[in-house]
Amino acid sequence: MSCVENEIFIQILPDGKAYLRIISIGDSTDILDNDFEHPPFNDKNSSYELIKTDSVWKTISHFVIKDSIFNFNPKYSLGFDFNFQQKIKSISKINSFKMKFIGRNIQNEYPILYKAIMNNKLDSLLWLPEALTVIIDKALTDLEENDIYKEEEINRPRLVNHFKNSFSRVSTFDELKNIQDNRTVFIHNTLRPFKVSQKFSAFLSKKMKVHEDRLKSSLGLKDDNFIIKLLLPGQAISGNAMSMNADTLIWKFGLDSLLSDNYDLHASSVVTSKKKIQKTSVLFVCLLLMFGIILISKQKK
Repeated sequence: MSCVENEIFIQILPDGKAYLRIISIGDSTDILDNDFEHPPFNDKNSSYELIKTDSVWKTISHFVIKDSIFNFNPKYSLGFDFNFQQKIKSISKINSFKMKFIGRNIQNEYPILYKAIMNNKLDSLLWLPEALTVIIDKALTDLEENDIYKEEEINRPRLVNHFKNSFSRVSTFDELKNIQDNRTVFIHNTLRPFKVSQKFSAFLSKKMKVHEDRLKSSLGLKDDNFIIKLLLPGQAISGNAMSMNADTLIWKFGLDSLLSDNYDLHASSVVTSKKKIQKTSVLFVCLLLMFGIILISKQKK
């Protein structure tokens, strides 16, 4: 697996719009896979550029977002969304920003694989039987409402356990590759004792690939790094940023932050109006003067 550096820069503009720039730099074999994709660009407020060199490739996307909510949730790759609000106070404006990267749920769904990732032992096949069993279970669950599933009178727990025993005998990457290259044949041969149709095997193969591709995209994030830079109007007053460079808030994370729950970012800033402060100060001074004049008048009486 090669490493990809992804930088996401977001600037909230004073008029309520947002400027989004995404830069990804990495090997040509990894930069255009589906573990992390740039949002699609489809109007005059967005652009995309791919720069190719011998050693590394770079993709650059620019967006001007008019809405206060941005949501990008692709089928396989890492999804994210953010939203911001501006609240006007008597002498200031409060800007609130929240961003979420969708967790991959590896820890809950694939616990053995989770340990392999955390221990940097993905080259081991110890996690494979569990992963394939989970994938086949998900695929069968997807098919439960399908007419062909009902026709076959499938007992899902029994089939899952049967596949689990078959997967436990996979001991080499060559065997795994053979299963991937001949998925439908493997499924049909495995299910011979249950006398299911070839059509059912093909349907199950198709559903299985969906979950396998999602898992592949999650594993593709293994050596990817993310840097989020946020520039809010005014002065930052709160948030969970890891660091700050001048007025820019910075977060850094990798796959380890996405293995279970979502990765959440938040920040707030305040823009103080000098004119409103001056007017408020003048009004306050006038009130004090009036109070003083009234007090002096009462003392003379």
